[in-house]
Amino acid sequence: MLSRDLHALDALAIFLCILICSGTARADYSTPHAEVVCQPGHNVALVRFTMTADEDPVVYRQLPASADQGLSATPTLGQSNCTMANGWTIRLRDGQKQAFGYGMGGADPPAFFSLWIAKRKILSRKQWKPGYAMDEDPWLIGLVIRPDRLSYCYVARSYTAPHDGAITCRDESFQLNRHEIDHVEYGTSGRRPPVGTILLARGTTQPRLCRKFLRLRPKGFQSVSTTVNDTANVFPVETAGQDINIATVEVSPGVLRKLVRWSGTNHYFDGDLMLLAPVTADPSKILKESMLDDDGDKFSADKLPSGWSVIAGHMPRLYPDVSWRYVHFDTQRIDGRLYLLAQPTNWEERPTAILVQLLANGFKSVCVIQRIEPHF
Repeated sequence: MLSRDLHALDALAIFLCILICSGTARADYSTPHAEVVCQPGHNVALVRFTMTADEDPVVYRQLPASADQGLSATPTLGQSNCTMANGWTIRLRDGQKQAFGYGMGGADPPAFFSLWIAKRKILSRKQWKPGYAMDEDPWLIGLVIRPDRLSYCYVARSYTAPHDGAITCRDESFQLNRHEIDHVEYGTSGRRPPVGTILLARGTTQPRLCRKFLRLRPKGFQSVSTTVNDTANVFPVETAGQDINIATVEVSPGVLRKLVRWSGTNHYFDGDLMLLAPVTADPSKILKESMLDDDGDKFSADKLPSGWSVIAGHMPRLYPDVSWRYVHFDTQRIDGRLYLLAQPTNWEERPTAILVQLLANGFKSVCVIQRIEPHF
C-alpha cells in the first residue's frame, strides 16, 4: 500500500550503502573491536579501536611513540579491564547503535564506548566510529590515559579508515576527582541483575499470566519486531509479507472482531498499525494510503468509522512517547486467548516489550517487560 517511490528510494539507499559504507567491495561484513591496555610499572593506559573485515585477525594501528610511549605496539589482548601502576582500574565497554535495512548508511551504524577510571564514569557512549553516512566525523583509534590528561588520536574519515590515514592526537586536561563513583557499575554484589535478564516492570497487572508468556518466548525479544510476525498464526499464510493482513479473531468468549494489521518496513513507516473492526467491515474500502500521510505521531481514530478501534504506539500505556509508525506487534496465544506483543522499532526505547490483551472495543496492557541491558 505504500508508494512505489518510497520503496525505490529505500532500495537505492541500501545499494548505495553497500558500495559506500562497506569500505571494500570484497567484505561481506565488518566488525568493530575495542580493548584496553595498561603498561606495567607505568601510569599510562591505552584504549584502542579498529575494524576487521570478515574473519581477518584483529590488528590495531600503532600510534606515534610521543603519544603513548610505545604502548600501542602491544599485541592484541582482547581485554576490557586493566590496572595502572598507581592502582587506578580502567574499564571499557563498547557497543554499536542499531542497524537498519533502509536509509543512506542504515546498515553502517556508529560504534561507541564508555570508560571508567578508578570506578568513576569518565565517558558515556562516546562515538569512536562514525556511521549512518550522516557526517564526516573522524575515527577515534586511540585514547591514551595519564593521571593528568587524556590524549585522543584520530584519523580522518575515509573508505580505508581506520587502517590508513595520518594520525593526529590532541591532549585534554583530566582531573579524576571531578567525576563521581558509578554506583550502578560498581554497586554491591548482586544488586544489579545480569545483562539479558527479563523482568516484569511497573504497570504489569497479571504477573502469573506474564510469567507464563515469558516461558513461551525462550528466545527473548530482540529482533522479533523487525519483520512482520505472526507467532499465533492468525493471519492467512498467503497474505504474509503484504502491507495489510486481515483475520477474524475472538477477543472474548463469543465476541468476534476483524483484526487488521497495516505494516511498513521502511524509513517513513517501520511499524504496525493494529485495528479492530466489526466482522462485517470491509477494510479494503476503509483503509486508504492517504491515511499514512498525516505527519502527527498519533493515528487518530476519527479517520475510521464507528465501531473501529486503534492499537498503536503513542497511545496511553502503549509507548506514549513513540510514534505509531515505529512500534511493531507480534501475535501470541496464551491459554487459548489471543494477545499482541508490542515492541518499539528502536531498541533503545523502553520498556523492552508490552503484552496487550484484545478487548471488544480496544485493548489493555497486561505485561510490561524489561530486559536488563549493558550499562553505558
